[in-house]
Amino acid sequence: MSVSAASAPPSALPIAGPLLSPGRRRLALILILLPVFVGALDLTIVSAILPEVLVKLGVSIDTNLGLAAWAVTGYLLAYTVSMTLMGRLSDLAGRRTVYLICLAIFVAGSWWVASCEAYPTTLLVTIARQVFHQRPDTSLMTLLAVIIGRVIQALGAGAMVPVSLALVGDMFPPGERSQPVGVVGAIDTVGWVLGHLYGGVMVRFFNDHSVALAGLLAPFGLPAPDWRTLFWINVPLGLIALVATGWALRGVPHPKGHGGFDVLGALLLSGSLIALTLGFGGNTDISGTTSFDTTTGSSGSLFNIPLLIGAVVVFALFILWELRSRSPLLDLRLFRKRNVSAASLTNLLVGFCLMLGLVSVPLLVNLRAKDASVDSIAQSAQQAGLLLSGLTIPMALAAVPGGVLSNRIGYRATTMLGLILAAVGFLSAGLVWRVDTSDWLMMAQMAIAGIGLGLTISPIGTAVINDAAEDQRGVTSALVIILRLVGMTMAVSSMTAYALARVSVLVAAAVAAFPAGLTPAMIQHQSELAYFDAGVHAIDELLIFGALACLLALLPALLLHGRASTPGDIQPDRALPAALSLPADALQSRN
Repeated sequence: MSVSAASAPPSALPIAGPLLSPGRRRLALILILLPVFVGALDLTIVSAILPEVLVKLGVSIDTNLGLAAWAVTGYLLAYTVSMTLMGRLSDLAGRRTVYLICLAIFVAGSWWVASCEAYPTTLLVTIARQVFHQRPDTSLMTLLAVIIGRVIQALGAGAMVPVSLALVGDMFPPGERSQPVGVVGAIDTVGWVLGHLYGGVMVRFFNDHSVALAGLLAPFGLPAPDWRTLFWINVPLGLIALVATGWALRGVPHPKGHGGFDVLGALLLSGSLIALTLGFGGNTDISGTTSFDTTTGSSGSLFNIPLLIGAVVVFALFILWELRSRSPLLDLRLFRKRNVSAASLTNLLVGFCLMLGLVSVPLLVNLRAKDASVDSIAQSAQQAGLLLSGLTIPMALAAVPGGVLSNRIGYRATTMLGLILAAVGFLSAGLVWRVDTSDWLMMAQMAIAGIGLGLTISPIGTAVINDAAEDQRGVTSALVIILRLVGMTMAVSSMTAYALARVSVLVAAAVAAFPAGLTPAMIQHQSELAYFDAGVHAIDELLIFGALACLLALLPALLLHGRASTPGDIQPDRALPAALSLPADALQSRN
């Protein structure tokens, strides 16, 4: 029985060439971070500008909002699928090649969205008339062009994060990977969190100064900036990054894997992830429009049970296929490594905790908004974005010391320290947040949680990448990101459902306790107070759940071991107990 290169230990695989010089490595890391940030920024940017897009395109918001929402959901789904496919493809075809191709795809998608009213719309109208013999609404075709362009963007952007993490593994020796791994993860997180704030602020700036900007750009033959400008900006930035990154990554060593691409495995895993995302609501939007009013107004359950069942069934089929495939998409024997299994479960819970923080802040901001006017909603969105920066910026900054600590005290101690800090931040917020809580106190408590979560980025990512075979770093890096997204997706739907149920129960109990003889005006006033109190109470409970999830994550974090201060210091991996590992005969059956 032969052993394939895909299943060989890292030490048994050939190295394509010497590692780059420290200066080249730092330059290459900086250059690959720019597209990662811009791609993550675009993940949530549309959630802020979607109403503006519909108005400018002349599309009815009342009748087409469901279709327009696919500009957000379609990006998320394509983003997830891209990570699954391109991560493994980079293992087979080379990281530099796949990274540059994905960056080019992202630039093409940005151009498509920015020019949606020109060639893309013309093309779609022509197809509708000549192929389907329809007379389509031009505005709807333009909206469809935006959605298609967003999907194209995501197919490129989603792959850049795991491929960047794999590139870190190729460029840096094991003892120097922890800090760059943390930085890549932090930049990705900051990008998609700031996307909503960036989109909202820029569009509002364009609208408020449209006359002055139009006069300034008219001599150059340029139109006044609007939402399309945000995507036009991506094109020159992407092209510059394409050339510069291609130059900086030349000569990067890459041990190419053997075997073919597991098409069926990729389809099964992608189908499972898509069904899971849609089943949990299909939305990781942390926009400032998050409120109990908007969610209460939605009919039906927040869960799609058939889709969730389908996700489980398809994932089971994926596992069965991977156990039999000779060239699996993901070598499941990787999970017999203690660090990989422990880090994966920990990262799932970290994503769950992170989303609770990202949802709780906008909920409280919108709950205490003065009214439901457009200006009030816009101000709340900006305030929520600023307050969320108190969580995400410390999280990004903490990734660097997280890498240093991973080298000095090990993966386990660093991760557990981060989780304890995050639990303190969430618990303190859950115990003291009220309608009149000051912004500074909220930011301070979220900063503690952000620092804690940021400390976990590097040890979790580095532990997985260092334990993976060199020709499986791409798909393994994708696994790290996907699990965090799955945790976030589970949190935003399950905890929102819980919060809505708690608000209903608490309001009903408060109304039942109203004294007799109240006038209608008094009943209205008391009901509003009851709603505010119930909303704050539910938000506090969400934050406490975040603290409990952080403490729960300590259990798998206890299984982490080793550190990477120098290659010689890396401890040999210890297998999981037999009861927790995959059956050896099933794993060997494919050989």
